[in-house]
Amino acid sequence: MATSVYFNNYNSLAEQRVIEDLIVESIKIQGYDAYYLPIENEEDRDILYGEDPIKKFSSAFPIEFYLSSSMEYGGEKEFFSKFGLEIKNNINIILSKRSFSQRVPQDRFNRPREGDLVYVPFLNGTGELFEIKFTNQTKDFFMLGRKIPYFYELELEKFKYSQEVIDTGVEDIDDVMIQSSYTIDLNTGVGTGTYEPREIVFQSTDGTQANASVVAIVQDWNTVDDVLKVTNVAGEFANNVAIIGATSNAQYYLSSYNPLKDSTRNEAYDNDYLDNEADNIIDFTETNPFGKI
Repeated sequence: MATSVYFNNYNSLAEQRVIEDLIVESIKIQGYDAYYLPIENEEDRDILYGEDPIKKFSSAFPIEFYLSSSMEYGGEKEFFSKFGLEIKNNINIILSKRSFSQRVPQDRFNRPREGDLVYVPFLNGTGELFEIKFTNQTKDFFMLGRKIPYFYELELEKFKYSQEVIDTGVEDIDDVMIQSSYTIDLNTGVGTGTYEPREIVFQSTDGTQANASVVAIVQDWNTVDDVLKVTNVAGEFANNVAIIGATSNAQYYLSSYNPLKDSTRNEAYDNDYLDNEADNIIDFTETNPFGKI
C-alpha cells in the first residue's frame, strides 16, 4: 500500500525549520559558551598520519555547545601502554549547524574539522582545551528527510600541548601556551626599545628577519632584570648578538642563557635538572662512561 498523498513527512521545509529551531533553542538554554579554534595553516595539515609540522591557532570563535557526556570523562582514561602511563579523557559535545554557520566564516570552515580545538571554560575549574577526534554528522539520522545535519556531535580528547602556536587574543586560551610551552630566559645587556608580547624576535647577521639564524616568540619582557622569556625557538641563539623584535624593533644584545633551563610554569623538571642529577650517577671523567673501553 502506498503512503498517503496528503501527508509528506520527508519534504516539509517548515517542519524541518521547526525541528532546527527547537534544537538551537535547547542548546542555548541548557548549553554553555565555549570557543572553536580552527587550524590556520591548512596546508600543513597531515591527513594521513595526523601529525603537523607546526599547528597554528590564531582565531577563536565563541559558540554555544551542549555537553552530552555530563556525568564524567569517557574514553580509555588512565591506562598503561608500551609507552608508559597514558591519560585519555574524552567528552562528547553537541553543536548546532546554524550556530556554526553564523559564527564561523563558511568560506574556509564549512564544518568542525578533526584536529581543530574546542576550549571549554568551566572544566577542571579553569578551563580545558580539547582536540576534535571525530565529527559525527549523521547523529540526527536525516530527520524529516533533511540532507544538511541539524547539529554535529563532536568527540573530543583532552589536548596535549606540543609547542603549537596559540595566539587567539583570548587571554585564558593563550595562557595555555605560556603555562606549558618550552620557555628559556635570555639575559640581555645594552640595547633600546621594548619588546611586545607575542611578537617574533630573531638574530641575523644583516639585521633582517629573512636571513635570521634563529627566531622565537616573546612571552614576557622583564625591564627590571632585562630578561626576555621566549618560546617556540627555531635555531640556536648566539651571545653578543642583537635580538631584534620584528614588530617593536627593540634591540638588545644577548649576554648569556642556559638552553637546558626551562622556566615553564607547569613543568617541575627540565633538561638542566636531569643533567645535574645524571652527574651523580654517571662518571663523565671516564673516556667511555657507558662501556668498558
